[in-house]
Amino acid sequence: MIWAALLTLVIALQLAGLAFALFDAYRIRPAMRAIGLAIEYDDQDHAVARPLRADIAQAGVAAAARIEQIGGQEFAPDASLLSLTSAVMKADGDRVKLRLRNPNGQRVAVSISRSSRAPLLNPPVPLSIDLRMSLRLFSTFLCSLSLLGSSCVLLIRRPDDPEAMLFGLGFLVTAACVDPVLPLWMAMGAGFMVNALAGTWWTLLVIALAAFPDCRFTPSPLRWSLAAAPVFGLLLASDYIADWLSLTIAIGIPLILLGAQVLRYRKLSSGRERQQIKWAALGFAAGFMLAGLSLAMSLTPYDEWPANKQAIWALTTVCLFNLSFAILPLGLLISLIRYRLWDVDRVISRSVALALITTSIGLLWAVLSDVAKLVVAYVLGKEHDALALALGAALVACVFAPTQAVVVRWCKRKFNPTSLDLEQLPDRLSVWRGHCDGAEVATRALDVALRALHAPGGAVLARTPNGRTLVANREPARTGEAPAPATENDAAHGHVLHLEDQDGLAGWLVIRPREDRSRFSKSDLAALSALAAPLAEAVRSAVPANRIDPGMHRMLDELRARLAFLEQGAPRPG
Repeated sequence: MIWAALLTLVIALQLAGLAFALFDAYRIRPAMRAIGLAIEYDDQDHAVARPLRADIAQAGVAAAARIEQIGGQEFAPDASLLSLTSAVMKADGDRVKLRLRNPNGQRVAVSISRSSRAPLLNPPVPLSIDLRMSLRLFSTFLCSLSLLGSSCVLLIRRPDDPEAMLFGLGFLVTAACVDPVLPLWMAMGAGFMVNALAGTWWTLLVIALAAFPDCRFTPSPLRWSLAAAPVFGLLLASDYIADWLSLTIAIGIPLILLGAQVLRYRKLSSGRERQQIKWAALGFAAGFMLAGLSLAMSLTPYDEWPANKQAIWALTTVCLFNLSFAILPLGLLISLIRYRLWDVDRVISRSVALALITTSIGLLWAVLSDVAKLVVAYVLGKEHDALALALGAALVACVFAPTQAVVVRWCKRKFNPTSLDLEQLPDRLSVWRGHCDGAEVATRALDVALRALHAPGGAVLARTPNGRTLVANREPARTGEAPAPATENDAAHGHVLHLEDQDGLAGWLVIRPREDRSRFSKSDLAALSALAAPLAEAVRSAVPANRIDPGMHRMLDELRARLAFLEQGAPRPG
């Protein structure tokens, strides 16, 4: 519940940040350019003004001047960007009266006219606002999708893994303090929230990196990261250290931890953990290096450059920053998806199916609406456009269900074929029973179930008068006694399916837990439950009802021996 509340809050922040980004680009900045000013932030994250027009600079307004008064309304030195720009946009008339305070303490009172033709200090940026916003929002979308998607996958599919919890919460907090939420915090005058959230996600990711991939600190001195990471996180969240030192801590320590993974990597034989470390280290190294590059670019004194170079440099910095946080979790996801995490193929297939259905329905509706307009206009006249739209929507509704079924099945066959095999297994059982005995049918069904559920082993057990009998077994790690039926169907104990039909309980299908203790998806378990009745018939045929237990054989032999002894000692009739 806590994670769901945090996810909802972060998604709301992302949507609010997106709305502010559009409002800032198409309303705030044009309104400020109309009076020849641009709003920036100083070292204390306070909103300051920079002159864009020659007449304002000649009036004595310098760069980094603080706005103290707008139209007679006083503002504190720490007034937010939203309050300042709102006052400018609400000011009446063609002229806006301002009083500014230059960095040297000089106060300047000016009456600025709203004009888009006044001479500028620098030529306008050659890139259009639409192009700049498209590039920025595309990189922002990749960043948000990667962070939120990674967090959801980790916390939903691995709820009991502390490593996944640290990474998942870290990615979630990261999404609350990067673009587009970061400019919103700054515009609200809440720059301290960016620092606090950045220190929090950095601490979580550092501890998770130190214990990756098995929640053990190797080498052992890395256990001190539990105490050191929060201290460094507080330093990063504060403004008491220099920018170069903050950058060194934020990027250097994670890279050192990634270097420590080399020691762990060399101690391991080739296998799953080596692949985990390789992919995770690649993603984190690329992400942190790009983040460091973008932060270094932001510290460059490019304010004195020409306007076109400033715009390109700032846009490149923002896109690199967003791209770094989009890459950061990808290596980890590849590591866990390929070597520890399962069922993400189901998420991919559903996402692709939804995208294809949405796109195809939209295109189909547009085409059918145009066709319906032509038909209705030809038959009834051009004044019945609403009827044409309704007719197009009705036609789309008629083809929606079959289209959805076809697309979903294609996506399953393309991205998740094992799940489709599990859904089709009840029909295949009836075919197998025609030319295979019960034990062979049970073995084949067990193989399909294990492959679809990504389980390491399992067994099919038959219920007998004296207990249970092993019908099929798949234990690649070790062979021995078959697993006993459990009463808990959760990730810690695997899953037990009771093979029951109208004749009663015939046995059990036992699925061992996955190696990473992740849960089986509800849809796969629902498909597995459809096997209960047909597999029960196969189990009964594998253990015939006339099959006598060895103990019963011994009892019958004893009875025969006693009868023979009695017959030998009894007198024969006359």
